[in-house]
Amino acid sequence: MGLDTWYSQNQWTIPSYTATQSDSLHPLLYNADAWSKVYTNEWLRFGNSAAVEQTILASSSNSFPFPGNVYSSTSTTEWVLPSSYNKTVNPSNGDAFQFYFNSTMTPATGSDGHMAVAQPEGSVVETYSTIVLSTGQIVALSYSVTSPSQSSLGDGWQNGQTASMLPMYAGLFCDNEIDTGIKHAMAITVPAKLLTPKIDYPAFAFDRGAMTSNPPYSGNIPMGGRLAIPRSVSIISLGLLTQEGKAIAEAAISYGFIVVDQGGNGLTIRVSPTCSSQKSLLHTWNWDLQNDLNTIAGQLRYVKPK
Repeated sequence: MGLDTWYSQNQWTIPSYTATQSDSLHPLLYNADAWSKVYTNEWLRFGNSAAVEQTILASSSNSFPFPGNVYSSTSTTEWVLPSSYNKTVNPSNGDAFQFYFNSTMTPATGSDGHMAVAQPEGSVVETYSTIVLSTGQIVALSYSVTSPSQSSLGDGWQNGQTASMLPMYAGLFCDNEIDTGIKHAMAITVPAKLLTPKIDYPAFAFDRGAMTSNPPYSGNIPMGGRLAIPRSVSIISLGLLTQEGKAIAEAAISYGFIVVDQGGNGLTIRVSPTCSSQKSLLHTWNWDLQNDLNTIAGQLRYVKPK
């Protein structure tokens, strides 16, 4: 078990920002190569040259061709999205939707390039395979507008940009929660060897290539599955060495982890990399915390839905 913030340059984290009306409104554009060109190192998630930016813009369009996440499905044999979810809809006049962004908002540097930007009215724009241009304009392979409001269930109906279709920011925790307590379920990614092509609520889908990717799903944990430490286990008995480990363990007993996506070689906890304060152990690999996380992982059990 590890933290996604331990990866170099925040490759697989979920950078989250809050826009204000002092930021500029920019049209959000679609580009079919936003994933592949970064994967082949032809484009960067940000910091491209002027010539490359011109190439990106020339091949981008106002319209997003797919109503949902291109890598999520409810079928192992074809691309099938849920019958009901918060579909992405293009403007009827052919223009692009506009959102508040600025050039200091940078996505994760890896090929998936996740980013979430809260808008002034309270919605959150989630983008997948995000490229931020020098103007602050954003190009992406897919996006969705989700709502973190208390009236929302926060489930896969939102059309979040994860394989489970859960909002990508759901279940992240900030460094300050180590002191105040993590009072919610935590988002976790797991390798294909632990997953089965089934769905537990709150997930609405799993990976489109669940059984055709290399490696395929070959485990028994459903997407959206909850893993938790049994309440019969005491924190003291675990012998944890760090404050961070104890806070995560306490939340693992009270709320558990929810599987939101596939990724990594082990269990990976998602931590917000863009909080106002930082605790070094959450952002630089540490042996004591590694031991604590391994101890926590050894205590986890699958919680079967009622």
